Amino acid sequence: MTDPESFPFSVKGEVAAFHGDLYQARAAVGLWPCVELLPEPGRPAPKGLAPREAANGSVGYPVAPERLEAWYAVTWTFRWHGELFECTATTPTTLSGNYLGSDEDFAREHLKRRGIGYRGVFPRDEVTDLEQHREDLLQPLRALEQRLAEVDHFRPKTYAVHRGRTYPAAAEADASGLVSLTTGHDQPEDLVPDPRDPGAGHFLAAPEQLDAWYRTHWTFRSQGEPFDAVGTVDGMIKGIYTGASYGFIMHSGILSSEAGPDGRLYTVKVDLDGVTDLEQHRTDLLTK
Repeated sequence: MTDPESFPFSVKGEVAAFHGDLYQARAAVGLWPCVELLPEPGRPAPKGLAPREAANGSVGYPVAPERLEAWYAVTWTFRWHGELFECTATTPTTLSGNYLGSDEDFAREHLKRRGIGYRGVFPRDEVTDLEQHREDLLQPLRALEQRLAEVDHFRPKTYAVHRGRTYPAAAEADASGLVSLTTGHDQPEDLVPDPRDPGAGHFLAAPEQLDAWYRTHWTFRSQGEPFDAVGTVDGMIKGIYTGASYGFIMHSGILSSEAGPDGRLYTVKVDLDGVTDLEQHRTDLLTK
């Protein structure tokens, strides 16, 4: 591809290959890890995919990433008078671009100020080194899927160990002091079925029958502030704020307020690359 004029989509955006055809694409919000294909008006819908209307009224066609041949982000760059620009728009005779260089004298003399940067519109015959760049999105998505599956999406979990076998368990004992274990097809002989859900593979154990009973959870920091992880949303880790900074709550701009069982909670959703001090903890429930 030598010219964005010959490229079928915008000069900056995401593209997915499905059954050998290219489509504009985006992450399917609320259906992670799916990708939505966005056929342009008048183009047939992708075969075998159902449409979904987004909050802004646009219609996309969600598809699981394993069904895609490729998904990548596209940008174009060029040089004018030897200086580097990112292409933002094209016409048959001009290219527009945001300045990527650092020569303030050059920028003030030749370009227009836009926010904290500079931009310009240039005749095509003065542009050199026009180049397309692709950032692979599919392999990082698959790697993230695998990582999140390995840690069960950073959700808090409770386990009990009975006769050397570990089972998912209730986080609290019931009114009679017994702990509910989810054993599936395994039916421990010395445990009784949970009468609240008979036949569902749930059995009751007294704490003294257990080798261990514990809770695991994850904590992390975002912008230096502490959070308890509660899971993931659209591939981002979600956490409940556990700090005490009123200024951070009011002015950070990254928190959302939610109703919790004991009052208001402040939560955040952050890319894994944007967190620090991600750590798993284990709390022994038998000692309690």
